Amino acid sequence: MKPVTLILVSAAITAAAASCSPFNPELDDAPYLCSVAEPACPEGYVCQMTGQTPPRDMVCLKPGGVLPDAGSNSGFQCNDDSSLGMNDTIAGAFQTPVAGQMQMVALAGLAICPEGDKDNYAINTTMLNQGIEVITSWESGMPVNVAILNASGTPIAAGMPMGDKAMRSCAPNLPIGTYFANASAQGSIKNNYRLSIKIVPNC
Repeated sequence: MKPVTLILVSAAITAAAASCSPFNPELDDAPYLCSVAEPACPEGYVCQMTGQTPPRDMVCLKPGGVLPDAGSNSGFQCNDDSSLGMNDTIAGAFQTPVAGQMQMVALAGLAICPEGDKDNYAINTTMLNQGIEVITSWESGMPVNVAILNASGTPIAAGMPMGDKAMRSCAPNLPIGTYFANASAQGSIKNNYRLSIKIVPNC
């Protein structure tokens, strides 16, 4: 998942001198939120929409630049799940409330983007011999694989197909501890997906 820096560019900013412009053409390649007033973007940037589901942020992007969490502008529109943070590794895994506060959580608007992206979700079990079930599902395109990892990141349960648009992984009889749901895709595949994590008595 690509980190996103979103900075509000406002036309209301007053320059220190009349000859100065608040729109700096030397800004970096990171996307910036579009201003609600004109001009919406700094010089050399264009205002584009991100994501397929709300919130659809409008960001200023350099021509040929990368949309937040989109990998490339190759025509496939990735969901913007940057609110989950940099969860490419288990060290940065998104902390779910499963087990600690609830027995099940469902997340939508997720994306395996750019190519090679891996999304990790932390799960803390609080009772001995609980099981963890994780399901990824998608509307179209190639599969989004799912696996359950132990605290050191070693896979303990692989994903198995559930029809042609879902994968399920289930690990039974677990000791109390921290585990991770890992979503990924093979090769250069990108896809949008949903995820559910559930504590189950058995698999």
